[in-house]
Amino acid sequence: MKKYFIALLSVLTVLAFAASAFALHTTAESEYTAGLVKAATKAQLTLGGELRIRGEFSKNTDDFNSDQKYNTGTTKGSSDNKQYYDERARLNVRANVSQNTFGFVELETGSGSNDTFKWGSDDNAKRGSMDVRQAYIATQGKGLGMLSGLKAGHMLLALGNNLFFDHTKSGDDAVLLWTTLGPGELSLIAIKLSEGAGNNGNSTTAAADTTKENDDTDAYVIAYGMNMGGVNVSADVTDIRDHSKQTYDKGSNLYNIGVRADADLKVVKVKGDVEFQAGKASEKATAPTEIKNKGIAFMLGVEAPIGPVSIRANAAYGSGDKTDTADKNEAFQTFLSDNQYYTYVYDYRVKGATLAKNGGISNTTYGNIGVTAKPMDALKLAADVYVLKASKEVSSATDKDSKKVGWEIDAKAEYQIDTNLAYFVEGGYLSAGDFYKNIRTDGKDPDNPYAVRHGLLLKF
Repeated sequence: MKKYFIALLSVLTVLAFAASAFALHTTAESEYTAGLVKAATKAQLTLGGELRIRGEFSKNTDDFNSDQKYNTGTTKGSSDNKQYYDERARLNVRANVSQNTFGFVELETGSGSNDTFKWGSDDNAKRGSMDVRQAYIATQGKGLGMLSGLKAGHMLLALGNNLFFDHTKSGDDAVLLWTTLGPGELSLIAIKLSEGAGNNGNSTTAAADTTKENDDTDAYVIAYGMNMGGVNVSADVTDIRDHSKQTYDKGSNLYNIGVRADADLKVVKVKGDVEFQAGKASEKATAPTEIKNKGIAFMLGVEAPIGPVSIRANAAYGSGDKTDTADKNEAFQTFLSDNQYYTYVYDYRVKGATLAKNGGISNTTYGNIGVTAKPMDALKLAADVYVLKASKEVSSATDKDSKKVGWEIDAKAEYQIDTNLAYFVEGGYLSAGDFYKNIRTDGKDPDNPYAVRHGLLLKF
């Protein structure tokens, strides 16, 4: 009896504090509270999440120079050797309030575009913080005479085969409308990429011009997809508008048109994707200039399953900017996450042919042959070989005008330890070509970068 009395007393104490907290909160007059909306009495809640722990070793991924030391005069290690463990936690809840409406919230460690916390930052201390990765409302119905839906909030978004746009790592703020139309589905998306805090261009110098005006960056997408006799066909048009009003910039708009198809022909799977870019960026200098966007990209892929083995071949091209055309930007521009899209080292761990990380297929041409095998139900193995080159040279200097990026070999093994629990090992080795003399600054041949990572992944 005593233990029941203590439990009851504990509950009453918690309720007392809760009542005090609610009493302190009063709804502001400006806060809208819908009179027709009531708390769902029979909402179905589904909880989920995942835990991921990884350790990685990499070498020469920053400067392609194995001789570079940490500090002058030391002989221990090199600055381009990295060894660390990190961890990521995700928690989500889906609230189905009716057959047609649900809300979804997902929390993730990290902040901004970072989703991990590194081990060893301090001993006997809590780790990381959790931010909102997704938070949106989704509803659908036939009020318009056809099945239609609305999705609004912070959500993960991507287009096609991720050549141009992929923000599935951390998400964007967006409103998405969709409806069935003919044999397929039509989608309209408005994305707030940046609220901005720039200049309005009234000052004579950019530094002095800090007046905030219409400086947002927005994206508008219209997309349509359908299935035609076993062939999936889709197309989309994206308009990304940068309304920046800085002194030396009148803003810009980028149009991307994507057309793609894929099919499972039983004996072989095929896919293709073509992307074209247009639009312009205007500068208001002494002699105003207009830079026209002329990027293009495409990819072709084929995969043949043979029992427990699958063989694949892919080829892709992303245009680069010519060094002798000041009024055109021929580079295929991308909006991607810090994810691996094809190679582990070139695409994911080092600066690519744009001289920056995470450029995707921009200024890159590659061919790939790979194989995936499943020798047993719990084990999956994969290996790929890539031949890489820059689509355009990035320098006219005789020692830096090479387009030879090199070749890369990647491998991955995944073993299922238990239900929803897997151990994996992955990595890659890039045999760097003369293109990387643009990165290594001492005039010597670039040293080859490589990286290996292993980890545990639990989903629930």
